[in-house]
This record gives sequence, C-alpha cells and structure tokens, in this order.
Amino acid sequence: MTFIFEVLLYLASGSFYWWWTQNLAFFGLAPNFIFAAALSAAILAGPVKAVAWGFFLGLYADMLGVSVLGGYALTYSVMAYAVYVVKRHFDMDSFFSQLVAALSLSWLSMLFYQCLGLVFLGLRPAGIKIFLAEPFLNALAVPVVFQVFYRLKRRLDIL
Repeated sequence: MTFIFEVLLYLASGSFYWWWTQNLAFFGLAPNFIFAAALSAAILAGPVKAVAWGFFLGLYADMLGVSVLGGYALTYSVMAYAVYVVKRHFDMDSFFSQLVAALSLSWLSMLFYQCLGLVFLGLRPAGIKIFLAEPFLNALAVPVVFQVFYRLKRRLDIL
C-alpha cells in the first residue's frame, strides 16, 4: 500500500510543478518543485530510496524539457547521494539547514546540468535571470515541500 501512496505522491509532485509553471509563473520564473521534492525525499528517505526518488523526479523533469535526456535524472540522483552523505554530519531537518542546502544545491545542480549540456550538446548557458532568481525561489519552496513530505511520512509511513 505504501508503494501506491509513493507513486501518487510522485505524480502529485510532478503535476503540481507543471500546473504552477503554467499558471503562476512570474516573469517566467517559478520555484522548481521537482527539485524541492527531490531534496525533501533525499532528506527524509534512506540512501537507496532517496536516489531512486531523485532519479525518477529527474526523469519527469527531463520529459518536460527538450535538452539533455537524462541530465536531470543524473543531476538529481547525484544530489540525493550528496545529501545522504551530508545529512550524516548535519541536521537537515532544521529550517535554516534546508534553506542553505536548497540555495547551494540549486546553484550546484544548475551548474552541473549546464556542464552536461555543454559537454554533450554544446548548449548555451541558461539566462542570468534564472541563475540568480530560481535558487532563492527554491529555497523558499523546499521547507514547505519538506513539511508536506514529513507529515505524509508520519501519517502514511511513506519515504
């Protein structure tokens, strides 16, 4: 039964991100709720489940985009593993830790993804507006998504 709830949470995360970007984007900017869901799952779940969540959320992000196929899947999988390594040394459940992790990992993930695009497809870098604004939007979204995931974990025993 928990597998069904996890699939529903996965689908809800992706659908909510798509809906938000279609209806509530402000000047073409929106928080990356797929990133927030991958980071929250990485904080809450064990190492295998965290990497799996990162991979499948990354595949969903790859399906929404048109550039490097599998780039987001690799990026979010590496991010989930890095969070697993870091959370053994730091308290990732606190609000401040989540803000710092979201801000720094947003920039690192964007740089990693841009490097993948540059190496494999010769793509030009993302705009400066996205690079400067999206990490702050993600930092605001991660604690909210974390609280939703945390309550679902306690109530339904998922993640």
